[in-house]
Amino acid sequence: MSGRRIDKAKLDWGASRDAPHSFCPKSVKFGDVYFSGDGPAETAHVFLAGNNLPHRFESQSRFHIGELGFGTGLNFLVAWNVWTNVQKPADAKLHLFSVEAFPLSVDDMARTHQAWPGLAQLSKKLREILPPPYPGFHHLHIDDDVTLTLYYGDALEGVARAEAKIDAWFLDGFAPSKNPAMWSPDLFTEMARLSNPGATFSTFTVAGAARRALEEAGFEWEKRPGFGRKKEMLAGRIAKPPQNEKRAPWFAAQRETLLPGARIAVIGAGIAGSSLANELTRSGFAPTVFDASGPASGASGNPAGLIMPRLDLDDTPAGRFHASAYLHTLRLLNERNEAVFAPCGVLHHAASQKERERQKRLFEQAALPDGWIEQRDDGLFFPQGGVVDPAAFVRALLAESPVIKEHVQKLNRHEQGWRLVTGNTEYDFDAVVIANGLDALRLADARTLPLAGSAGQIDWFPDVEPTLHAHAFGPYAAPCPKIGERGGGVIIGATYAPVPIGAEARFTAEATASNIAAVARAMPELAAKLDPEKSQPRASVRCTTPDRLPIAGPLPDWRFYGAAYDDLRLGKQRDYPRAEMRDGLFILTGLGSRGLVTAPLAAAMIAAEMTGAPSPVDISVTESLHPARFFIRDYRRARQTR
Repeated sequence: MSGRRIDKAKLDWGASRDAPHSFCPKSVKFGDVYFSGDGPAETAHVFLAGNNLPHRFESQSRFHIGELGFGTGLNFLVAWNVWTNVQKPADAKLHLFSVEAFPLSVDDMARTHQAWPGLAQLSKKLREILPPPYPGFHHLHIDDDVTLTLYYGDALEGVARAEAKIDAWFLDGFAPSKNPAMWSPDLFTEMARLSNPGATFSTFTVAGAARRALEEAGFEWEKRPGFGRKKEMLAGRIAKPPQNEKRAPWFAAQRETLLPGARIAVIGAGIAGSSLANELTRSGFAPTVFDASGPASGASGNPAGLIMPRLDLDDTPAGRFHASAYLHTLRLLNERNEAVFAPCGVLHHAASQKERERQKRLFEQAALPDGWIEQRDDGLFFPQGGVVDPAAFVRALLAESPVIKEHVQKLNRHEQGWRLVTGNTEYDFDAVVIANGLDALRLADARTLPLAGSAGQIDWFPDVEPTLHAHAFGPYAAPCPKIGERGGGVIIGATYAPVPIGAEARFTAEATASNIAAVARAMPELAAKLDPEKSQPRASVRCTTPDRLPIAGPLPDWRFYGAAYDDLRLGKQRDYPRAEMRDGLFILTGLGSRGLVTAPLAAAMIAAEMTGAPSPVDISVTESLHPARFFIRDYRRARQTR
């Protein structure tokens, strides 16, 4: 891997020793084969039987597999196939987390998959959703009950950045003699950290180095009969994984995961709440959404919204989050049958020499995968970007989730969960997610968060000839395609103006003039066609945070924080206790003007915390979006100003 680029695997297509007329793909870099002979049968023997998976699938409603070495995807395909056909609990979910430093191209994957005609349907589905070769985590919904999280990059780096509760491990790197880094003690130590008590593993090798590294990490092992020419293999388990969390103590997760089928209240039916409803349903929960005004009543009700990335020059948690969110949301939009998205492309104008130089560096550093970013004379072009109908997107994400048009006034914790109090009714739930933008401050548990309001007005000109693609130059101008029942023309915006807590945004002629003036500076020919008298304006309130990142995660017990971390103000270095959270209470807010892109991935982060499934992001991103971050920063600033 060079910078943000991932090197694809280079394959040598030789003949198999067991089947001379077939092929045996070999890694040119490592000099070892991906498989030979009957690959699915070997996988079934070594990895599925080695972990007793067909039997365990029958009794667990959630099953999480970890894999070192995704390769051709064979192990995943075989496990998926068995999962699909086995008798298991209703609404059971399978999630596999795998790392791969040198992913196969889609063409090489397709050629490889020809060797397994019995898996043709599943392998085609996998290839259609595989992410581009871009470093980091990729969260892929493969089927209604199957999810795949791929980490592209160094194996140790990926496992060290991951969070999960793994039930079974497939150790399938190239042979220890060919690629010793895949069998290192450090890697197995991280593997132990991610394991559930009693987690199992299996592998084709019995090499001494692998056995010793597993022992050092706390795994017990035994030799078992191997497959084909390999007389022996290893299998084993870890009874008591280490309790060494990677997060800082004040950024802790909730201690207990929620049971499948848990009833979860989502407060808010905009892009945040609808993204949560979609992700929670996919995770096996039963969400109910509360919003007195109904779905997409705020900024999510605009006639069109921009889907484009926010890119950072440096490899920062914020930069990784925004890049991953862009790729994730585009996958989500493209997998839906509903016509909610027009991929017309987005041109980010270079309005100054400083911006031009910044864009040049972004392109050179491969801020997005090859083919996802183009350098032009007037800026950077994002061919996969485009325009979405926010209201249609929200409705598609809500799907069958019930929406109750009532205003939640109060949240009360009781022994069985949470009670929501509306005007004249009380509702009981196992957990709650606050996702109602700035209105989160009306609820006591969120009032300590530094949320602010920003009024934004867009102007829609339905009779103006639309531009070929969308344009961003601080503000934006975009075609408003015919999506669903509305559309056509051009949409421009949006203004930014502070708004007091509780105030409503109102559109004004002055804001319309400001939007047109902004377009005139970048696109004078378009601005000349915009008659302010023919605008259809719309104003709404954004919810923003001081660092322009969303707030996503469990809500802290603020009384605990004040007592436990007071010494941070004095700069004391000591072992601080693990933070206590408000059990079963989460929040997703502060999306600003990027919610259409960031909400789906942030929702997936929260769902992973609730289930213990592999996280869709790395630990540093989770900490950067944690609701406690502002509290801790304020304490540390107090130390610096003493």
